[in-house]
Amino acid sequence: MFLFTLTPEGGEAFEVRATTRDVLVWEKTGRDRSLSALMEKLRVADMYEIAYVAAKRQGYWDGNRAEFEERVDLDFEEEQGAADPTPPAR
Repeated sequence: MFLFTLTPEGGEAFEVRATTRDVLVWEKTGRDRSLSALMEKLRVADMYEIAYVAAKRQGYWDGNRAEFEERVDLDFEEEQGAADPTPPAR
């Protein structure tokens, strides 16, 4: 879904891929969250949260979210061929 390049303060950059599982966790942890709303109104705070969930799940980060936000620079892109949540027309 999303490919994040994470650069920890004083460290080497690395990539983390957020999948639908990470977006699902993000949706479930806040009110009125959905992938379609995220794509319409992209917020850096939401991308940081999704990147944190993905990095934590994949074992790239062992600190808390506040530390992640304070110490990591984030660059991201939507992956080509990512699933479109809109059903095809009949």
